[in-house]
Amino acid sequence: MKKLLVLIVISLLTLNACRAFHIGPKGDGEYVVAESLVPYDENNLSAMKKEGELAAKRAAVEQVAGVFISSSATVEQTQLIEDKITSKSAGFVRRAYVQKAYQKGDQWYTRMRVMVLVADISDIIKQSEADAFAKKTTILITSRETIDDEVSLKQDCKQAIYRALKDQPYSLVNGENLSQNNLEDATSLVDKARQDGARFIVLADVAAAPLQALPGISSPFKTYRARANIKTVSTNNYQTVAEAADQVSGLDALENIAAQKAISAACESAAKHLVEGINAAINSANKFNVVIKNVNSIERLKQLQDIFKDMREIEDYNLTKYTNSDAYFEISANISTAEELTSQIIRRYNVNFTVMDITPQKIMLNFI
Repeated sequence: MKKLLVLIVISLLTLNACRAFHIGPKGDGEYVVAESLVPYDENNLSAMKKEGELAAKRAAVEQVAGVFISSSATVEQTQLIEDKITSKSAGFVRRAYVQKAYQKGDQWYTRMRVMVLVADISDIIKQSEADAFAKKTTILITSRETIDDEVSLKQDCKQAIYRALKDQPYSLVNGENLSQNNLEDATSLVDKARQDGARFIVLADVAAAPLQALPGISSPFKTYRARANIKTVSTNNYQTVAEAADQVSGLDALENIAAQKAISAACESAAKHLVEGINAAINSANKFNVVIKNVNSIERLKQLQDIFKDMREIEDYNLTKYTNSDAYFEISANISTAEELTSQIIRRYNVNFTVMDITPQKIMLNFI
């Protein structure tokens, strides 16, 4: 009887200890390893160490926030959401352990293992105002502008394209100025746009030249005529989804202003004709709900997102929830069925996944 009582007491003590140290399922938290460097202060070691730990915790929270926001690369006002989370980083840390801490030159290095409340961060993002976290299709705008056969760097065409598309559900990103090589073979440019999170890239080529005045007519104004050719290419499959061309004249007492007016008008007019083709391409993808079980860490969640990002069949993906180490995604793909999408994933990454369940609109995989 005494042995039984002893066993019961030991069991109760063990249970209480487990509760005290939170041993067991992680629930809505995940461990993240983060580092920090702060100025070394030998006159105030305690405050310096505390500052290093706070900086490492903040870095851990930033890592998690970055994963959720990067899965929605088309999110508008991303920085505002990140600031909202990281400004209250302490509230998202359940517990933390210092793994290493030592002087590194004139700085103090801290490495910590931090449990971040992932579900709370996800909720903050979901609760953000719709206009501050509006899911929009990211489009990279690029152009080449020439005036009198000379390359111009003013970007008047890009600004005109922005005006033409600003009321559409797109997130427009300023891209680089194009060269002739880019226009002849845009493959590398398209690949980079995809890596940067753009779903489409606009390639605009516009040239302006003066119009000769009619014989016998004298005018203080100069006239330029611009010809714009614009196309939109999908970064997933390199296919042109929309293209348009237009030519418009510009009139002004100053030649450079006349050329600017012509370029702006021609690009804006042509860009308006891109909308129908872009929207048709956006709506052509099928949507699937994909659940990945046993992700188990933020690092593996990043790996999972990289897999989806590299698959050209997948037009877009959005991490909607991450709880108890399971990730929930909404995926838009140029694939007709859930079975086909599953087979594409397994065919390339069979070492990472096993199939648990498939329905017409839902896929459940186990992350090995």
